[in-house]
Amino acid sequence: MLLTVGIFAVFVSCGEKDGDRGDPAKNTETAEVTAAVEDIYPYPEHDFGGAALKILARRDGKEGEGQDYDDLYVESEIGESLNDAVYRRNAAVEHRYNFAIDITYNADPSALTAKNIKADDNPYHIVQEKLMYLQSNLATNNYLLDMRKIGAITLEAPWYNQNAIKDLSILKKVTAIGGDMTISDKSGVMVTIFNKKFVVDNGLEDMYKIVGEGKWTLDKLRELMQATSRDLNGDGKMTLKDDQWGLKVEPYAGWFFSVSSGSRLADLDENGIPYLTLATPKYLSDLEKIMDIMFDKDNRAPYGPTVEDYVDTFTENRNFIQVNSISTLLLMRAMDDDYGLIPLPKYDETQKDYLTAMSPWASRFVAIPTTCREAEMVGAIIDAMSRESVNTVMPAYYDNLLHNKIARDEESIEMLKMIFSTVVYDLGSVYDWNGMWGLQARFIEREKRDYVSYYEKSIDKIQQAIEKTVEQMQNSD
Repeated sequence: MLLTVGIFAVFVSCGEKDGDRGDPAKNTETAEVTAAVEDIYPYPEHDFGGAALKILARRDGKEGEGQDYDDLYVESEIGESLNDAVYRRNAAVEHRYNFAIDITYNADPSALTAKNIKADDNPYHIVQEKLMYLQSNLATNNYLLDMRKIGAITLEAPWYNQNAIKDLSILKKVTAIGGDMTISDKSGVMVTIFNKKFVVDNGLEDMYKIVGEGKWTLDKLRELMQATSRDLNGDGKMTLKDDQWGLKVEPYAGWFFSVSSGSRLADLDENGIPYLTLATPKYLSDLEKIMDIMFDKDNRAPYGPTVEDYVDTFTENRNFIQVNSISTLLLMRAMDDDYGLIPLPKYDETQKDYLTAMSPWASRFVAIPTTCREAEMVGAIIDAMSRESVNTVMPAYYDNLLHNKIARDEESIEMLKMIFSTVVYDLGSVYDWNGMWGLQARFIEREKRDYVSYYEKSIDKIQQAIEKTVEQMQNSD
């Protein structure tokens, strides 16, 4: 029986906002800087007199988990393509604009930035931090500059992530950016990973062909997970460590699939005011099919308590399909058998584009604190580093993915380019008002089909949190 809308009927439908998001010509993060682009966006000349650009960047130091990238600074060339591309990019911009990068790493840049600003003693020009913390901790307290007011930053240029700018601009303010300048903003982008051995052993259709024909849908996912699950030890029950699973995903995948189906938790109106969309008729309809997948105990593997549990099932060839973040792919490097990368499934074949969810906890963006007194200088440097990255850092990034066996074939690279161009930045996950993003995972963990009554308990506090955010950000004007 379909979910009923109840009091949620007051919420406005998303509509077809993502209709052209899959058009690489309009949305891709990477585009060669040609002469035509230079004509549109001339490369400005500056001399900053040997100034130091002070950057505060997050460094977790968790070996192998893939969220710490040296994408803003490296000390020297070492013969590794991505490292050397970052070095050459920086050297070119530092020479052109006569400045030097001075970077400091910290495990909690958002807390340090807030502390420094409160003390009116913040020495940093740029902060690189988890997107969720930049927006929900710093932007809401008006600790970040609106980059739309910095003339040196050409936000409409192709080297910036236009989807993020469009989706995250509360009150039309741009307080954090991603794009070609950094790699870590892509860490939280979600991809579907499939084991190629399963395709051969089970006589399955080519997965890239399925995607190319627009047939990679939730129904196709369920069909394939059912076709590839096996009770390997014949004990009549499915267990994580003993059996073969068609699908292994974490509880947040319920939300991943909602986003890839064209829904989201919250959106912006024409004035940049957030409004809830977590229970539109479409969201509820999509959720019915998603629950069928997520609650299928015979074909969706239970979520293990450790990263190793999550990865080992796949690397041991006991799992056909996973949905995971780009950063987690680093843990697959030692796998002998090949795998492929494709987008998240569409709701059905009538959906025009594949759409991509991202984790704001894993992806890191850059921002400029309000204490920055040299905003135009910093903006010009960000713009130049982003421009230079198009033909240096981004090609090296894709080369690095192949060289390090993170992506195993050229088809996966082409899929990744499409995936990056179709990312949806769901405000409800980024700002996580009253924990609304985490509630999505806990709803799936409960394995009950009572979504509306489940959220009704929290909806007033979520709405109040949204209104508080808007009020605080309005007060900065």
